Amino acid sequence: ALASPRPVLTDHVDDLATAASTLPRPVVAGHSYGALVALTAASRHPELVKAVVAFEPPLPWLPWWPATAPWEQLIDDTAEEGPAATARALQEAVLGHPAAGQSDEELAALGTALIHEMTDPTIGLPSFDPLTMTTPVLAASGTRSLPHHQESALHLCDLIPDGRHEHIDGAGHIAHLTHPRHFAALIEQAIAPPSG
Repeated sequence: ALASPRPVLTDHVDDLATAASTLPRPVVAGHSYGALVALTAASRHPELVKAVVAFEPPLPWLPWWPATAPWEQLIDDTAEEGPAATARALQEAVLGHPAAGQSDEELAALGTALIHEMTDPTIGLPSFDPLTMTTPVLAASGTRSLPHHQESALHLCDLIPDGRHEHIDGAGHIAHLTHPRHFAALIEQAIAPPSG
C-alpha cells in the first residue's frame, strides 16, 4: 500500500476553512505553525473568520527570520535519533527540562508531528499578504521568546490593517501551556476588542 503524502500548510488551511464554515464566524486562535494556518485561512476566507489570534507564527519569508532558527537546527541535529528523541530535545529546549509522563509512543507521535510542521517545505513561501488582510488580527508574543518570534509578531500587527499586538509577560514560545489564562484572555480580547 502506498503511504499517503504528508500534509502541508494548504491541507491544514483547507481543514480549518471546512471547520470554520460550520460555525457562525468563529475567532480562530493558533500557536506557532497553527497561527500560520489561522492567518492563511483568514486571508483566503475572510467571510468565515471573525478574528485571528496569532501567537508567534513562523514567517520565514520575512527578512528578519533567521536562515536556520535554533529549533529547526535542533531537528536537524536529532534527525538520526528518531522522532521521540526530537520531541525530547525540543521539550527540553522549550521547557528547560523534558516533559514527564509521556510514553515512547506518545513522544514518537509528537516528534513526528513537530518534524512535519517544522520541515514543511511550503512554509518558506508567503502564504498570505498581511497588507491586504481584512480580518482583525491580534498578533501576540511572549517577553521571554526568541527575538525573531517577538519581532515577527510585532511587525505583523504593523503590516495588517486591523492588526494589534499584545505580549504575555514572562512567557516563552509555549505560552498556551505555561500561561493558559493569559492565552485565553487574548482570545477574549479578540471576541470583544477593547473600545477606543
